[in-house]
Amino acid sequence: MIYTLLVFTSIKKQHAQNVHNDKFLNDNNLALLVKDSLEKEGWIYQKDFPFFFKKTKTGKAPKSCSFSPNDSTIAVTLLSDSAVAVELFKTNNLEKFKTIITKHENAEKNKGYAEGTWKNNNEFWFTRMTTGDYFIWDKEKDKLSKFDSKGIWTKIIEFSPNKNVVAMSHWISNSVTIFDVNNKQLIKKIKTGKTPRGICWLNDSTFAVALFNKGDIEVFNSQSGEKIFNIKGYGGAARDVQYDSTNKLLYYSNMSLSKVFKYDWEQKKYIGSVRVDLKPNSIRLSDDYSYLFVSCRGPNNKEGYTKRSPRNGDIYILDTNKWEAIENWRAGNQPTGLDISSDKKYLVQSNFQDNNIILWLISL
Repeated sequence: MIYTLLVFTSIKKQHAQNVHNDKFLNDNNLALLVKDSLEKEGWIYQKDFPFFFKKTKTGKAPKSCSFSPNDSTIAVTLLSDSAVAVELFKTNNLEKFKTIITKHENAEKNKGYAEGTWKNNNEFWFTRMTTGDYFIWDKEKDKLSKFDSKGIWTKIIEFSPNKNVVAMSHWISNSVTIFDVNNKQLIKKIKTGKTPRGICWLNDSTFAVALFNKGDIEVFNSQSGEKIFNIKGYGGAARDVQYDSTNKLLYYSNMSLSKVFKYDWEQKKYIGSVRVDLKPNSIRLSDDYSYLFVSCRGPNNKEGYTKRSPRNGDIYILDTNKWEAIENWRAGNQPTGLDISSDKKYLVQSNFQDNNIILWLISL
């Protein structure tokens, strides 16, 4: 678990042996004590939290970024880099060690790699919006396989908790498709409201999907395809959704309202919302559900979001128990993708207009 760092004792030279890695590095005095050793490892120091970061360039329009389960690798999907689908980086030094290339006879369709997720340390699954395909990269065999997602303009891809099935949302066909993970066969095509986006599983047979156009959250049984509940939102545009399975709490971001909402699934009622920076995009819960991390794109360019924003966007950390923002800082131009390492030490985020990712050291 991650706890706010209140006190610290003596710290030896190798910056971590007396400090557990379950504490935020939010004390500048502590940061200065470990500064020299971290800089030797390539970390860049700044005066405000988070004190240490690394960054590296990516291809054009990095969208999602995600740690492998063992935290050794960061996979980045590219939305606008023709033919280049995914870039893979070593977490320890951000060295790019693999570029996944795809092929399509139409160059305009050979891009649009929206989202990706790891099934395990060996398999990375990702989607291509322009063709409605999804891909599986086998790291051990260095093999790429392509499958039809049975939807139009495919967005999010998300495994059930037991990883027996996978769900994909489709922006234009207004649907979610469910596939058997082992044989890649379609199990169910489910009609949703307009422009489904983020997906989270409440259990192995129930999932929630955010409707960007309306701002609602729809909940379905994946086996029957039945819609079992509708969480009425406050208008478009609901974007990403996460679920705390221990406390039965659902969280979702709304880009137009600049808010993150907290909803009690058992009581079927809202607990409240927290205002963040403009255009909140991806949200991620810590494994213990104590913290919610939010990437915010910031204000749109007057000519549209595909152009650089007039200022950089913020990253937020929300305390889910107190239900308030406890940290926020300015990141890059249009922070979009976001992930937390399983060891709680790192936060990685993509900057859509800077064509880079930043790795932040948030705990020791």
